[in-house]
Amino acid sequence: MCDELRKQLTCTMSKFHTYLTVIASMLNRGSWNRCVLFLLCFCISQASFSEQEGNAVSERMVALKGSTLIVDEIPGLLHDNRDFPPGRLLHIAANGDTIFETNMLKMPYDAARMDDGSYWVSLIRENALWRISQNSETLAVIFVGGYPCAFEILPNGNILVAGWDDDVPGFVKEFNPSGEIVWQMTDLKWPWKAQRLDNGNTLIADAGLNRVYEVNAEKQEVWAIENLGPEKNELFDGLGPVYVQRINNGNTLVSIRGTSQIVEFDSSGRVVWEVGEEMVKSPYSAVRLSNGNTLIADTGNSRVIELNVDKEIVWRKDGVGYAAKAYRIE
Repeated sequence: MCDELRKQLTCTMSKFHTYLTVIASMLNRGSWNRCVLFLLCFCISQASFSEQEGNAVSERMVALKGSTLIVDEIPGLLHDNRDFPPGRLLHIAANGDTIFETNMLKMPYDAARMDDGSYWVSLIRENALWRISQNSETLAVIFVGGYPCAFEILPNGNILVAGWDDDVPGFVKEFNPSGEIVWQMTDLKWPWKAQRLDNGNTLIADAGLNRVYEVNAEKQEVWAIENLGPEKNELFDGLGPVYVQRINNGNTLVSIRGTSQIVEFDSSGRVVWEVGEEMVKSPYSAVRLSNGNTLIADTGNSRVIELNVDKEIVWRKDGVGYAAKAYRIE
């Protein structure tokens, strides 16, 4: 049950307890007629209240469905100013309305919306994940020990983080809700993204080694694709794979920043779909949607785009200074 529904249920039960107390008092005084009238009024008001609350929740759910969450790390690049305005988190509905926006973040790099309406955000300059409310209040902080390039919320509530730092080897760490490390791989180079798979394995995109690989829970490598990037690998436009997603058909979607490519590989490493510099420039995230389209943070072109299987743009959001990540709420 999501937090919003739990709060509504608690509120309703509290009101119901209050009404029962009133009814018991009436019965003790023998006021049968008044008790029946009170019960009738309660039923009518509660039905109206439930309908209104249900409609409100439905409207919010409709607004979320098909919405897009964009992490704009450096909005000021549109104005030739890397420092102002600060980093932006933008959540927009399918009709273009703004669900949430804040531009008071220092170099945000990834984000996820939670059921209670709050957002987890990775902040490069803080070496941490922050959980913020829609009033931009800080609700929780997890320090990760380096630049948190990407993270994902796992089904058990833990958080899987991939990152590195100038003087810290690359890492993939799994934190529990208390911020304790429960699984990790260290001494990597530049792991930019990690995904926990349904089989318990972990898929890692190492932008510094130009490879994507899968490891099991014992950290043994069980699958890999090599040579995914420019011949000379360097920060930041010359990076190898910066985002990876194992998609529903078992294939692997990879975003290769240094060669401006989004490539889908089958399990044997064969290319089955790709787009290149004719469509994207220095991309970061690339996510395959349930409709078969691909949502891309097209960083070098200051936009987020959705491509269909024929590589046609079917949706776009321009005016994004430095698109680090983009996700569709489905």
